Amino acid sequence: MATELELRLEGDDANEDTLLDLMDWLERANIDGLEVKRKELPPAKGDMGFWTDPNTIMTMISTGIAVVQVMAAILQWQKNKKVTVTPKITDSDKEMVELNTQIQVILDNMKNH
Repeated sequence: MATELELRLEGDDANEDTLLDLMDWLERANIDGLEVKRKELPPAKGDMGFWTDPNTIMTMISTGIAVVQVMAAILQWQKNKKVTVTPKITDSDKEMVELNTQIQVILDNMKNH
């Protein structure tokens, strides 16, 4: 069972280079069960394929411990950057709704400290 966590960058330094830097940082954090990818947007009328969201990555996290490790890595990464990372659980597994609500509260508290 995995949890899908959306990480959205906001602020003066929120751009593609910063997003790629965060992706690299998370991959180097060597967190067990963590998968990181760019968020794909559906094609707009007249486009030939999918586009990637320039400010958002999607992560798949296998355990609650990994969620804490991801947030710790993000907090360390953003220390000297003018960017905020907004985490949001996006999967809709009915069995996980209550747990995901609790995890989201923890993520919101970590983001605000």
